[in-house]
Amino acid sequence: MKTTVRNAVMAALGIACASSGTVVAKEPIRLAPSSKWNVHYGNDNCSMGRSFGEGDHKVVLVANRYQPGDPLRLSFTGKPAYTSRSDGSVQIRFGPAEAAQEVEFFPAATADKTPALIIRDAVRIAARSPEEVAAYEAALKAGNYSFKFSNITPEQEAAAAYVEVTKGLRQPFILETGPLSGPLAAMRKCTDELLYHWGIDVAKHANLTRAATPKSDPRQWVKPRDYPPAMIMDGKRAIVHFRLNVGTDGQPTACHIQQSTRPKAFDDAVCKAIMRNAEFESALDADGTPVASYWLNTVTFIL
Repeated sequence: MKTTVRNAVMAALGIACASSGTVVAKEPIRLAPSSKWNVHYGNDNCSMGRSFGEGDHKVVLVANRYQPGDPLRLSFTGKPAYTSRSDGSVQIRFGPAEAAQEVEFFPAATADKTPALIIRDAVRIAARSPEEVAAYEAALKAGNYSFKFSNITPEQEAAAAYVEVTKGLRQPFILETGPLSGPLAAMRKCTDELLYHWGIDVAKHANLTRAATPKSDPRQWVKPRDYPPAMIMDGKRAIVHFRLNVGTDGQPTACHIQQSTRPKAFDDAVCKAIMRNAEFESALDADGTPVASYWLNTVTFIL
């Protein structure tokens, strides 16, 4: 994704806590695989999952992608993923070569009350460099919404042998994934097929001279006033992944919810706001001719 839409509805009740004691961080437990990788080919998203450890130490990792590219949306389910906090950040590291990334989360639970940790931010095997982030922010400030980040290399995928999750958890853990090049290759095959499901001309999109590009800042398309009032009253929050069909004239023609934490009121609010405010420069094929395309992103509703 070129940008991340963050809908920051911040109802802040600040409570400062101090402690005179020293908290000793737990050492991560190492969990070997207890299942094979399972890659799911969906019509709107692709996912891969695997179990690690057994019993009270079992953790299930699920990684989702919603289009071709490097970003992953991660969740971890199992007792070690429990946190007493209602939100905050954890550190994720694809070891041994890459540095830790601090990412924000939502706590959750399955129907049988098993703790789950949903990572709010898109994660790559390697974090984007400070130089790239600075260039991206400068582009946004200049009104350029077509900035492209560098890609993760096959060598980085092959070198990633485990996923380490630390900070803020009942029990930090390391999932011994083995090289990620194989399962990520299967994910790429799936994300390429997504375009066919969406009615996209894959051959033309392989040689675009311009992708569908926002004419205005996407971060302003969904505003605090779009937060569903009933969800505010109930203290609800959500993560909504959406996709737009973009016509040859650059106008969005349809909004699709790819995945959502729900309730549905959030899905409806996102599509209503996006369809009202989004506008694009149309995608252009190799000859410079406008072609129907797509654009997708994520809205996070936070109280």
